[in-house]
Order: sequence, then C-alpha cells, then structure tokens
Amino acid sequence: MNEYLNYLLGFDNANLQPHQMAARAAVVFFLALVYVRTGGLRMLGKQSAFDSLTALMLGTMLGKAVVSHDSFLGTLLAALVIMILHWLIAWITFKSSWAGNILKGKSIVLFQNNKPLHENLRRVYITENDLQEAVRKNLNLDDMSQVKEIYMDRSGELSVIKHSTSLDGQKSSR
Repeated sequence: MNEYLNYLLGFDNANLQPHQMAARAAVVFFLALVYVRTGGLRMLGKQSAFDSLTALMLGTMLGKAVVSHDSFLGTLLAALVIMILHWLIAWITFKSSWAGNILKGKSIVLFQNNKPLHENLRRVYITENDLQEAVRKNLNLDDMSQVKEIYMDRSGELSVIKHSTSLDGQKSSR
C-alpha cells in the first residue's frame, strides 16, 4: 500500500511525474474543499484583510502541494494549521469586539454631517472623487445631498448611508 501511494503521489520523488501531479491535484482539491467548508463561507465572501490573507496563504500552500517535490503531507498539514488558525481567530473575534477591532480592523467614517472627514480620508488614501463614485454605485445618485454617512468597512468597501425621508418628503437625520 505504501509503495502504491508513493508511486501515485510521489512522496519520495525529486521530479514529479505528470500522473503524480494529477493525483496530488485531486487529493488537494478535495482536501481544500474540506478545509474551506471547515473554515466557513466567510473566507469566500466579501473579505476582510484577515480572510484575504488566509485565502492567499491557503491557495499558495495547496498549489505547492500539487507541483512541488517538498513534503506533500507536511504541506497539507501546514495548510490545515492555517485553516485552524483562521477558524480560531474568527471565533475569538466573534466573542470579543475588542479582539475583532485589533485583528480585523474597524469601520472608519469618511463622510458625515454633509462634509468629508479629510483626516480620515488621508488615513485610508481615499479621495472625495472616490466617495462620489461610491454614491453613484450604491445609491445611483450623482450628488451628495442625500448622503448621511459614508464608511470604509473592514473589507475595504465603501458603504453609503442615505438620509431617511419621512412620508412628507422631508429629510430625517435619525
């Protein structure tokens, strides 16, 4: 059995054969599916830096497991450790907003009270033109008069909050 696995996956080969890379690709594909399902769907959704880093590292490691002559099992184990750390940090940040702010960051207000907050814009390298683009994309409007606030979320996306309007058409600043 051990000889067959070595022939199939090339554990001891410095030069992997095409059939070994193909077999590794199949094993890695199914293990990656298990890892991602274990890690949660959040890693594939709108991503924070934390989720993007995990996905990047996981992809790099699993790609290496397919084509590198380095330790196949060691590479898969390292990828598993990354997924366990991802899950652990997600759990910690779920339980503690303080840890979430430290490890994932927090939203930053960029526009409030009908004006851009220039200090915050400078901190995140966002221009007023970027804010106007977000308003066009999110609200389908070309003017800022109906905008209550704009935030840069932890994912790096800009969220635009529109002023509420009452039944008589007047702006409300709830």
